[in-house]
Amino acid sequence: MEINKIYLESNLETLAKMPDNFIDYVLTSPPYNVNTERIAKYKDFKDDLTQDSYFEQQKELITELLRITKKHIFYNIQMVSGNKIALHKLIGHFAKNIKEVIIWQKIGQPAISEKVFNSAFEYIIIFSNDEPNKRYFSDANFKRGTQSNIFKILNSHSNPFAKEHKAIMPLDIPRYFMINFGNENDIWYDPYMGTGTTAVAAIEERKNWLGSEISKEYLDIANKRLQTYLDQQTLF
Repeated sequence: MEINKIYLESNLETLAKMPDNFIDYVLTSPPYNVNTERIAKYKDFKDDLTQDSYFEQQKELITELLRITKKHIFYNIQMVSGNKIALHKLIGHFAKNIKEVIIWQKIGQPAISEKVFNSAFEYIIIFSNDEPNKRYFSDANFKRGTQSNIFKILNSHSNPFAKEHKAIMPLDIPRYFMINFGNENDIWYDPYMGTGTTAVAAIEERKNWLGSEISKEYLDIANKRLQTYLDQQTLF
């Protein structure tokens, strides 16, 4: 299977091509199932499954990700009305594979409805195949007492593709995990590659990468974005 490539297909199609333990790490943020047109994030994906359908979709994905991953899956998700029941069912279903939960603290944007708390955090759930019953990370590159499981990225991050894609992860998130876990040339996979943020981080941190993306528009944006970074590498 060719690495350092984004495949234009569903993530399950890409995963079906991978043997067990093919990937070192996964880093991704799935669609949150916001279930409303008022805050639609995607042009060609409605993001409005039932709770049961969303649970089954993500359960199948996470099961496959655990099959192909040697170490950890860093899974970023925000609890919204459209995924609340499904998310807690996923946490229960995969309880034996959850090694850590990180809280990503943000500035809470005003809720879209009355009498609703502003949402000021997201989860980064770490599913793992490496002694998930323990909180100790054998592959960590940080020293005792230097890291917290609360991330405070309070300022809104710049989104250079705001018109095309409204749900971009800050580049600091994948770079943080790539710096603090594993080794150079590890393979990192993102099953929802979008506009290529995980791949950009991998290039900057000298990792290999793979991605899946169903949108041709997002794929074209990602490849164009990545080419800039790849061209810079050839200059040095």
